[in-house]
Amino acid sequence: MPSDDLRSIPGLQDKYRRVLAGKLKITTFRALVDADQHDIYRAMRDSRLRPTHEQIAKWQDHARGRLSEAKTDRSEWHPAASFAVVFAQRQVDDGWEHRVEVERTEVEPEQEPRIWPGWDCGGICGWMHEQVPDIARLQARAAEAAETQAAEPTATPAPAPAGGTRARPELRIDRITVISPAATGDVVAAGTAVTTSQADPAETPRIEISVSGARRDQEIHAAALVLRRGEFGWNLQDPVVIKGATGMASFDLSPLPAGRHDLALAAWAPDGRTQPAREELQGLTIPPR
Repeated sequence: MPSDDLRSIPGLQDKYRRVLAGKLKITTFRALVDADQHDIYRAMRDSRLRPTHEQIAKWQDHARGRLSEAKTDRSEWHPAASFAVVFAQRQVDDGWEHRVEVERTEVEPEQEPRIWPGWDCGGICGWMHEQVPDIARLQARAAEAAETQAAEPTATPAPAPAGGTRARPELRIDRITVISPAATGDVVAAGTAVTTSQADPAETPRIEISVSGARRDQEIHAAALVLRRGEFGWNLQDPVVIKGATGMASFDLSPLPAGRHDLALAAWAPDGRTQPAREELQGLTIPPR
């Protein structure tokens, strides 16, 4: 069994643990996993540097992972790394142009996808194999960075790159709208306002997002991933293509089973000329049909 020591959770500082123990009687991994995220957020209202919903979710995810370690049969096969591989194509004057896009998943900080021309996979598998030993180190480095950021919130911004080099522009998910004929629960996102709209029963339940930050002629892809804590997620549908500086993407919620769900919404440019946007949508409830 894992040691029920909340001090092992990255970013869960002493001041936060005192609030959890004093106000909510949370002193174990199981109690933290079972607690309502919004109750924890409200209990932290008097804390200096109040944690965000996203930070609290990460604490709970880490505790959930520690509990799952106790139940896991170590003789079974478990994923050491996972990758998203996309065979992409576009039409050109004399036929089709091909390329392969590969991105590591389940890794923080999020990595930029790697792109190979053509559909020859010879060098791709070797590159993926090289990434496997680095994953544990990257996760530890991300946890270290999160603690440093919490301890030093007023750090001086890094100077602009020398020589006039311009940073890549960033995509932004400006608005998230949940459209459903039934109640959708207490839906929240860390960095973007969420609105809910009651649809006609005949309408398809869906999520709409507004994406900005692209060039006027740039093609942007957007996707909605259903998160499964401790497991691989799955896409609601194929990525949606957006064109223009500001555009909308819509995702059908019909494939979701009844229950509470957390989703990750993402937007990226296949040409790699803008930084991708990602937002987690938590607490989406689908009622029994």
